[in-house]
Amino acid sequence: MVQVINTVEKTDVDHHEVEAVNKAENRPLYAARIKIHPKDVAGTFRRLKWILLVVLLGIYYITPWIRWDRGPGAPDQAVLIDMANRRFYFFFIEIWPQEFYYVAGLLIMAGVGLFLATSMFGRIWCGYACPQTVWTDLFM
Repeated sequence: MVQVINTVEKTDVDHHEVEAVNKAENRPLYAARIKIHPKDVAGTFRRLKWILLVVLLGIYYITPWIRWDRGPGAPDQAVLIDMANRRFYFFFIEIWPQEFYYVAGLLIMAGVGLFLATSMFGRIWCGYACPQTVWTDLFM
């Protein structure tokens, strides 16, 4: 028979009293807010971004004020979603609820277009033309 002999005595092990560094009692409950500021960038692409920002904001602001003559009794706004009469006007196009297939086709084309645009030009869209980027960049 093989006997296992324990060679370590209980008195041979040293015990050290240690304290956790990140105990709840040692952590502050509130840390002062550290403000983060974006780096100020200058150059050709920054100038291009400002030009594109002005153009896109101009489109955002001017589009509701563009007039389009549709004849008597029809609204003369170029881009209009008429909820009361259940119609959508986009320049020379007038879409009724019965013509949902136009809207479905438009949404399908927009989805495919969005996929193609983001796969090929995603960085350009997100960095320069996305409305959220345009507005955020304006206020920074």
